[in-house]
Amino acid sequence: MEKSNFIRQFEDFGIKMYILAILSVISIFTGGFIQLAIFIIMLLSLRDIKDANLELKNEKLEKFRKYIIYAVIVGIVGALMIMIIVIMVVILFISALPGFTFSAPLTVSEFQQIAPLIKILLFILLGGFPVGVVALELLMIAWKNFQMFLESNSALFPNTVAAKTIGGSAKIKNSYLYLLISLIIGAVLVLITIFIFPQIEALIIEYIEGTIPSIESLGGLIVAFAIPGIMIAILGIVSFILMIIGYFKLSELKHL
Repeated sequence: MEKSNFIRQFEDFGIKMYILAILSVISIFTGGFIQLAIFIIMLLSLRDIKDANLELKNEKLEKFRKYIIYAVIVGIVGALMIMIIVIMVVILFISALPGFTFSAPLTVSEFQQIAPLIKILLFILLGGFPVGVVALELLMIAWKNFQMFLESNSALFPNTVAAKTIGGSAKIKNSYLYLLISLIIGAVLVLITIFIFPQIEALIIEYIEGTIPSIESLGGLIVAFAIPGIMIAILGIVSFILMIIGYFKLSELKHL
């Protein structure tokens, strides 16, 4: 029996999810262009969803596609804006310090000259976090809609496939939730850095001068940065694992 259009499109979507899962595993060892390939394939998979929805005309399915596109737009526009601001700040900073050159090793006077730029860049980085938060929230909404579509229309698919894909979409949604939490912790970390920047600056100057900083000063910094840093690392690993598992579960759609 000839398969309907939406079944063929979902099979193609499942194949792309399988490719994304494999590429995600490979990216552990490579990164770089693999990440670009993952991004492109994810966008191509949205075409399958669009074509499938020509027959289904399902609101949740359409929201899934649109919210991912919105997230991509927010991410790209936000990244470009941050890059432009950073470039402008660096250009203005260099123009304010004509003929400034770095020596090796860095001297105290040179560090004191670049310290204001570092603090400005920290503020710019902090300002970029809301962009990431919005993008991740849009992605969570997108995958929640896809999960709701699968739950409401599970009869369209074999039982085993429906159950796995529902679980897969939930895992991908949760992976973005963990990324969101880690991003918020990262923002707090940057905020802490800004507040205690004078202490950090003093420690760096001591290091440049060859003075060994006190154990109390170093211990405080380690506590302030190590714990949030470990939390971010753990959340990132959990998010990555959930993402891969989610892709593999969604790849069951290729067996329709």
